[in-house]
Amino acid sequence: MISPNDGAQVRVGVRIRPLTPKESSEGGKAVVDGNAFDRTVTISNRKFTYDQIFHPNVTNPDLYRSVSPPLLNAFLNGYNATVLAYGQTSSGKTFTMGSEAHEENLSDGLQMNNLSDNVGLIPRFMFDIFSALEERKAESEDMILSVKATDSLIDFSVTASFLEVYGEDIYDLVDGSRQ
Repeated sequence: MISPNDGAQVRVGVRIRPLTPKESSEGGKAVVDGNAFDRTVTISNRKFTYDQIFHPNVTNPDLYRSVSPPLLNAFLNGYNATVLAYGQTSSGKTFTMGSEAHEENLSDGLQMNNLSDNVGLIPRFMFDIFSALEERKAESEDMILSVKATDSLIDFSVTASFLEVYGEDIYDLVDGSRQ
């Protein structure tokens, strides 16, 4: 579990996207090489070290299982948790984060094991956050019933921001009045 005294509060991972079909058909070559063992990315004979490297064959569910446990636990214990996607146009930010997830991808009873592999991190985190909160509330209510009290011991309030930083502008993606 992450705590305020933990030395690794900020971790940086790199997900390397595969070539698109168009790039491959036009003879494109991968110019980024990642080594998950020594956690380095090599670009034009320059090496950069990160906390985690995710190769092009890593699926969104695999990525989520790798990054979510410490963030989710910290968040549920009252700490802030942030996931940030950064990169140039067409680098895979939207696919990874899941802001392109549509209702048909999130149906089937909203069970985590029914989510499409294309569903990104945000919908997965939201599903797990609310599932964990419901589980904690149910446990609290069971405890209350065992002592014959009338109120739940646990109540939750969740506030979230979904922001896009584009150039020097910041957009609230939840704001319905935004055009």
